[in-house]
Amino acid sequence: MDKASVTLTKTMLNKAIIDANVSVRHFAMAVYVDYDAMISGEKHTRPAQWLDGKDTVINFYRTNNTRADRRISIKGIKAHAEIGNTILIGLSDSNTIILEVI
Repeated sequence: MDKASVTLTKTMLNKAIIDANVSVRHFAMAVYVDYDAMISGEKHTRPAQWLDGKDTVINFYRTNNTRADRRISIKGIKAHAEIGNTILIGLSDSNTIILEVI
């Protein structure tokens, strides 16, 4: 399975609101999150782990408005990443979501 990839902007980092690009939406299916089946305001939380071993969570959600934008948020992202970094989201051999900052 390919990893999802998101390059962080100032807004993404400061608000911890990240648009679910095509790679994120494809990855979400591997953890049983189907954005197309979600309704406005729906959220699915999955445990995850930073590459350094620290536990976190990732939220896959649709915004609670008429557009129902597809988004993710990652708890503690500011402590691990900076503006311009890329977050890689993948699965370990044990099916743990792994977050890597490059």
